Amino acid sequence: MVAKGKFDFDGEEWDDISKDAKDLIKKLICKPEKRLTAMEALNHKWFKKALKADLKNKERVVSKKLEQFKKFNKKNQM
Repeated sequence: MVAKGKFDFDGEEWDDISKDAKDLIKKLICKPEKRLTAMEALNHKWFKKALKADLKNKERVVSKKLEQFKKFNKKNQM
């Protein structure tokens, strides 16, 4: 069905998928002449939101790990 360009987002597996993600999928699963390039896909709003969220998460993880390391270091000083 995808090869024919006939697909939908029906079904409970799609309930938690954002509209932006579905839009990106539609623009990637289409005829080659209409398909987004790799650069266009990376500039799509779904990627921008995902990358921004990932960066914030990484900052939180690094901060948390740094605090854990500081606590560990204090406990293990001779």
